[in-house]
Amino acid sequence: MRMLIAKAIDHANTRKQFISNLREYQGIQQKIARMNLLCYANESMAYMLCGNMDRGAPEYQLEAAISKIFASQAAWTCVTRLSRFWEVPVHEGCRNRRWMRDLRIFRIFEGTNDILKLFVALNGVQDIGKKFKSAGTMGAMVGLMKNKFLPAAPLKNQVHSDLVPSVDMLRADISKFSVSVSEQVIKHKKKIIEQQVLLNR
Repeated sequence: MRMLIAKAIDHANTRKQFISNLREYQGIQQKIARMNLLCYANESMAYMLCGNMDRGAPEYQLEAAISKIFASQAAWTCVTRLSRFWEVPVHEGCRNRRWMRDLRIFRIFEGTNDILKLFVALNGVQDIGKKFKSAGTMGAMVGLMKNKFLPAAPLKNQVHSDLVPSVDMLRADISKFSVSVSEQVIKHKKKIIEQQVLLNR
């Protein structure tokens, strides 16, 4: 991804369109900024995963699956954005033809992304299902009502003060997502494994 970003920056610095270099246009700046953002997030996920493995964490399959999905899709996004810098991105002999082919394969090898997404979703659903099973029907309903009507506890003294509003919004969204997942687990029970469209959402 760093190589793709370097190619994009080099092309933006040297290619002129009308009277200005491509680097002067906000649309191009946004594309390159987005590529850098994806690269940073991808590397952060990889460092976290490798750190867990080095520390001897007994379970890291879920993090590995998430990292693989994100990395392959982020790299594909970068190469497709880069292809837009050239007129015909996939013609014979084009410089990024091989990159596009290889990165398309990465989304299939080592577990297709579609299957890994279901794996990630079912892991989350399984955890909620286990909690409901141990709590019983009444306990499950009480827990669901609690999450649905009580606001998420705000974080205090754990993030920078400038980030508190954004973190509170994120926690509220996570709480709503938890309620939605819980409702679907109660509704479908073990048959939720067959609800692939729902799991992908």
